[in-house]
Amino acid sequence: MKKINLSILILLLAFTYSCNDALDILPENTIPEENAFQTVPDLVIGMNAVFSNYAPEANFDFSSILTDDTKVGEDNGGQRINEHNFVVTANTFRATQIWTGNYALINSINRIIAAAGSITPQDAAEQATYNNILGELYALRAIAHFDLLSFYSQDYNAATESVPYIDYVVVLEQPARNTVGEVLTGIQADITTAQGFIDPSITDVTRITQDFFTALRARIALYTGDNPTAITLSQQLLNNYPIANQTQYISMFDDEDNTEVIFKADRVVGDPLAGGTWMFTNNGGSFIEVSNELVSIIPAGDVRNTTIWTNQDATFNADTQERVNKYPGSGGNRYLNDIKVFRSAEMLLINAEAKARTSDFPGAAIMIQTLRSARTGTTATLPSYANINEAINDILFERRIELAFEGHRFLDLKRTRDITGSGIVRSQALNDCGGTSGTSNCDLAANDHRFTLPVPAAELDGNANMTQTPGYN
Repeated sequence: MKKINLSILILLLAFTYSCNDALDILPENTIPEENAFQTVPDLVIGMNAVFSNYAPEANFDFSSILTDDTKVGEDNGGQRINEHNFVVTANTFRATQIWTGNYALINSINRIIAAAGSITPQDAAEQATYNNILGELYALRAIAHFDLLSFYSQDYNAATESVPYIDYVVVLEQPARNTVGEVLTGIQADITTAQGFIDPSITDVTRITQDFFTALRARIALYTGDNPTAITLSQQLLNNYPIANQTQYISMFDDEDNTEVIFKADRVVGDPLAGGTWMFTNNGGSFIEVSNELVSIIPAGDVRNTTIWTNQDATFNADTQERVNKYPGSGGNRYLNDIKVFRSAEMLLINAEAKARTSDFPGAAIMIQTLRSARTGTTATLPSYANINEAINDILFERRIELAFEGHRFLDLKRTRDITGSGIVRSQALNDCGGTSGTSNCDLAANDHRFTLPVPAAELDGNANMTQTPGYN
């Protein structure tokens, strides 16, 4: 994902558009594909821009604000209070950004795929580059659609109304929603196509590799209830990506160790500061902080304690804020870090949950013990699960700590409501909600419509075939 700044600027100008909805991408002032892309080197520039526009940051930002992992910061002057109070509308910034950001990414991908059809590589080296570019395009189109499906579909049942699956350049069309099943079919087809293009020898974790596909398929399998596949695929990756020890874990979030990294979005100077997401001007006081409850449940001696939060300010001086510390910075650049999209720890948790869902409670317990032992540096107690409810709740507890501020919490709570019967519950006793906390709405019921995001108002205004998510006016 290393970027060539001038070339990207040129390409971004080629992508510029003014439109009424997020799926309208080819107005008169756009440079046609045949002019923007004429050679394989042009496609390389386009692929760099696509990687630059892949932004999972929106996922972890929204997920953290809306769930029980955060509280209102002591320096808060009203920032994100509405979202933290569960006010989610068709104009809520991050809720709409997940939609517009992913469809903008898909739009640019589809344009390059269309342009590539008229380009002939000049030699074997160009052919290899050409193939890998196409593989990366199809791969990112797959994960973008799956993110959209997860946030904007009520569940993962095949017949449920979902989002538009877009595998073509939209000119005047106004796409309607597809079903979950239709979107998943498109995603799996994209993965299969991409796998055929990607060179198996590629191991750079900032690029698309064959292991990227295994990880994405494992996540999809868990979310959609294909537990045997989730177990098989996650175990394949665990065989090749060991769980980091305590030293490696800290170095991983400093971008100095890739022991358990399967794929990460590369971030360089000039990119948004992931660690500044919850702070004023990316490095000042925190308007959103780590919740007191999350801090309190991390076991003593657990390396995730100081990795998840810190009470040091941007100049490394002690203060009274519980700042998010998952993105501390690297290479001397405070708060600038790569975004870990797939890690072996997630694969272990996928494996544990899929085993629990197939009543292999001892197998699930061993997985959780393994992770806890790695994070504490000592042999953890082997859990004992009497039933599915106990197992899923304990696995959710571990997912909450392990994957904090990586974009999973909201979707985890959403997709397990049928078992736990719980929604989002913030701690009033620990002053994460109510009293003087700055937040008045403490709970979001398991059956609340806001577990599915609304279609942005701009999309509804510009697309007569689009329907709003049930529950939103």
